[in-house]
Amino acid sequence: MNKGWRVIIGMMLLLCCIMVPVVPASASDTVHVISISGEIDGSQAALVQRGLAEAEENGDKAVVISINTLGGRVDSALKIRDMLLQTPLPTMAYVESRAWSAGALIALSCRHIVMAPGSSIGAAEPIPNTEKNIAALKSEFMATAEKNGHNPAVAAAMVDKTDGYPGYAEAGKILSLSDTQARGLNLAEGTADTISDALRLYTLGDAQLVYEDRNWRDAVIGILQNEYVRTLFITLILIAVLAEIKMAGIGIGIVTALILGGILVLSGDESVADSLKVIGAFVSSFLFIGLELASPGVGVFGIIGVLLLFGSLFFMLGANIDAVYILAGGTVLAVIIFYFVGKKLPKSRLLDKIALKNRSTGDKGYTSQSDKNKYLYQRGRTITILRPSGTIRIGKERVDAVSNGSFIGRDIEVRVVKVEGTRVVVEPVPQRK
Repeated sequence: MNKGWRVIIGMMLLLCCIMVPVVPASASDTVHVISISGEIDGSQAALVQRGLAEAEENGDKAVVISINTLGGRVDSALKIRDMLLQTPLPTMAYVESRAWSAGALIALSCRHIVMAPGSSIGAAEPIPNTEKNIAALKSEFMATAEKNGHNPAVAAAMVDKTDGYPGYAEAGKILSLSDTQARGLNLAEGTADTISDALRLYTLGDAQLVYEDRNWRDAVIGILQNEYVRTLFITLILIAVLAEIKMAGIGIGIVTALILGGILVLSGDESVADSLKVIGAFVSSFLFIGLELASPGVGVFGIIGVLLLFGSLFFMLGANIDAVYILAGGTVLAVIIFYFVGKKLPKSRLLDKIALKNRSTGDKGYTSQSDKNKYLYQRGRTITILRPSGTIRIGKERVDAVSNGSFIGRDIEVRVVKVEGTRVVVEPVPQRK
């Protein structure tokens, strides 16, 4: 290759290098910002679950939990706490204004805490402030703080005011810290006016922020996770099952129960694999109940169906003590409501086949064995020939009788001369001449 060609190739390579843009490494970094504001409830837990899943899927560098709340439901805060401790992504709590009560627990659940000027954190005494509630929540605060390298004693003083915290809260006063005080106790790692400023403390100031706020789906899930709403769902599911048993073959009850059960599953926190197992057990319960109705008297299918039904509902509700209370309440309500409503439902064709409907009533000529003595000395007329046994009629009743040793023809007037247990002895009435 001559010198001229070398010069041309060199110039072309240089031109290609100039045309290729140089992208800063930080320009591709993204950080998810999940905004928690207002009262903490199930919708906030749904928001955090969705936001963390998207952040992990997108490969974000970190997750920021922006907090401005006076508190809310402890159970929802505990769900958020567990999700934040389990995520593999670095987490930072940015306290915009207040992180009180349940909001303080969420802040402690993050690896890093940064506060805005004038913000505060703490004041987490439970309501009602019984000894049991305080002890339980205090242990949660301390364990969470210790897990993330925060001072557990500071976290404990936010819940239990018994000893206070020297220099910040006297005994009998609950601990609440300003941004300056939190920084002085090394609870907060800095103060920042904005989330971007807070991220600069960790060399992520140029990262692209992706905000996640509550949407209508989160709100719906929050409503469905309310214990009263879930009790109502359990009540309706059980009423639907009872209605289907009474109206076997119609299918409306089964369809209704399946739809309500599916909604409960979607409103839970289970993984896809766990949800499929629960749905499988729920559907199988109806199959076994159907087999029991189709083969009455076996009992095994019915027992398995009921166990699968209540077991699947238990896991739909979270498999905890609250699930037991919800199941118990829903069952009692379902029985009470169905007692009144069930009377108006049409009878099942299947139950008509398996139920005993024939009755041995007096209108059909049957009598009980305990009242045979009432026929003593009464008169009747033979329906069949007595040789020596047969049937007679006394008044409107058919009575099995035995002749007193002689043959008695049909339609002959007789009288009862003796009753021995269930044996009614008769003789012909002498005919007047």
